[in-house]
This record gives sequence, structure tokens and C-alpha cells, in this order.
Amino acid sequence: MNTTTTKSYVASTRQYALTEAQEAVIKLITLKPLLSSRDEETLSLLINKELMQRLKKSLKEAEKGKVEPLKNILK
Repeated sequence: MNTTTTKSYVASTRQYALTEAQEAVIKLITLKPLLSSRDEETLSLLINKELMQRLKKSLKEAEKGKVEPLKNILK
């Protein structure tokens, strides 16, 4: 790919991502009256990037056996 083609590809990818995000927001606004408070809480957790990064890190550590006993955490 040359520079012009790459820039064009990046621009079209960004536009696609923006369109997808806008459609997702419209769907959420439309469906919000149907969501329970638990559903809303779950969605708020899933869109929290920092929280999701921490969760992924914790799950990877757990897979490697790097876990802390609950009794140590609750001291």
C-alpha cells in the first residue's frame, strides 16, 4: 500500500467505526426503557475501559496461578 491508499483506508476505517458507534448508541437509547437496573450496571462496567483492562490483567494472572487468597484480601 502506498501512503495515499493507507490514509484512505484509515479514514474509511475510522468512518466505519464512528458509524458503528453511532448505531450502537441509538440502539441503547431505544432499548434503555427495556433494560433492568442490572442490565444497565453490566453495560456501564463493560464500557469502562480502565476497569476492563484491570479485569483482563487479573484474569491472565489467575490463569498463571498468581492469585491471592481471599482471607489475605479481606484482612
